[in-house]
Amino acid sequence: MGAMSTLTAARDSLAAISGVASCKVGMEDNISPSDYPLIRLVPSSLTPGQPYGSRTIDTLITFGAQVTESEGLESVYTALFALELSIRTKIRDLGGRYITTVTDEDALPFVDGRPSPYKLMAVRCELREV
Repeated sequence: MGAMSTLTAARDSLAAISGVASCKVGMEDNISPSDYPLIRLVPSSLTPGQPYGSRTIDTLITFGAQVTESEGLESVYTALFALELSIRTKIRDLGGRYITTVTDEDALPFVDGRPSPYKLMAVRCELREV
């Protein structure tokens, strides 16, 4: 398997998390409200394995939910931390290594001069190319 095969296997595993509406490799521009709650896997670097084994894929797993369809930010954070736990569990099950979680990854632009109606977080992890 190569890097893309590893990423698609991770995508398929993460897509099976209950409640996830969409899960893809890459962060495309045309995300719509129906895509939320979402998970996106974005590889950031590939490094050689030790000593001559498979590579390590440093991956940012962005996930998010709609703020506008919630009972407030506290309920959004509750749901996102539950999703974050499920993502960390899947990473471990895949033989990957969890590194950190960024809890304020609201990288989406303002909409009509207002903050985005979505809350995003990101898990940084390492996946082993197999």
